[in-house]
Amino acid sequence: MARIIIDLNHPCDLNFFKFVINRLSIDQEIKIFLTVLRRGILPKLVEAEFPNYNIKYFSRHRGNVLSIIFEANIIKFFQLLIYTIKVKPIICISFGSFILGAVCKILRIKNIQFYDDPENKKNIFLQKLTADILYYPFFLKSDKKIKTFNALKEWAYLSPDYFQPNIRILTKYGIEPKRYIFIREVSTKTINYRGQKSNQLNSLRNYIPPNIQVLLSLEDKSKIDLYPKDWILLNEPVDDIHSLIYFSQLLISSGDSMAREGAILGVPSIYTGNREMGANEVLKNYGTLFHYELKEFFNLLSSFCKLDYDKEKTRKILSSDFVDLVNFIMDSIYFELESSAKNFNLKFN
Repeated sequence: MARIIIDLNHPCDLNFFKFVINRLSIDQEIKIFLTVLRRGILPKLVEAEFPNYNIKYFSRHRGNVLSIIFEANIIKFFQLLIYTIKVKPIICISFGSFILGAVCKILRIKNIQFYDDPENKKNIFLQKLTADILYYPFFLKSDKKIKTFNALKEWAYLSPDYFQPNIRILTKYGIEPKRYIFIREVSTKTINYRGQKSNQLNSLRNYIPPNIQVLLSLEDKSKIDLYPKDWILLNEPVDDIHSLIYFSQLLISSGDSMAREGAILGVPSIYTGNREMGANEVLKNYGTLFHYELKEFFNLLSSFCKLDYDKEKTRKILSSDFVDLVNFIMDSIYFELESSAKNFNLKFN
């Protein structure tokens, strides 16, 4: 039996791999081991999604620089090294985990990494150093080390093949389709968002039309008192959060990931963060993602609240332009498994 370690360090990693994990688990020649960083709500999400899997939790990510360097990287490396020696996987897979990649390099285990943020030069250097196979979206030019896939990472769980919106979830919050705005406020404690103004979206309170409700996804719940009391706070883990995004009139996010999720779902999505990213540029070209500094956007908010986007048309266009990313990942894994498993006399479905 081929043992596979899949390393999850962020909720986005879970979303990216969840359909792949479920498919791999059906193969009786494969045994999946999930390694999970103790980071925010990630352990709860993994437990809810995969209650009967082999799950091992590692170290911590407390959101500050010292924790990221020492706990989420150095301490995790040694814990992961010991665990990998014990599990003896034939292949290891992650979304850009160069920590797992370094472990695999030492133990001479095949390592596949996917990622989508070439603007992070440090990460891409370490990924190239530690990965046997490294995949990035098509907007990054391939080279001897990097292969590309024709999609964005969010497509792995939001394409019409894997996600269909459920309007019944709206009754839980007493809201109606296109009668509310979805607001996502990320924490600025992470490395990616250090230097970005914190809790910036509470300033929208004076510009939202009175007949529009607000769903608030607030990463740092300790700051809730800074936001209007009539905004509906979402408590994680949120049931069917992507349906809540899909039926909104508009999404506004200070973080890049959820801005792209909204745009891929065909919702006009405003990104107010400070990152310039190739993945965002792709969706700007489809006309569903917009990048504004918040002060530039105030006077445009009412206009955006009146937009009438054909969400399903956008999803159909993306479906014709993007590959089935789950199938792509599966094919990539099985190709490497077949080549790595010859000495094990294994055959895969």
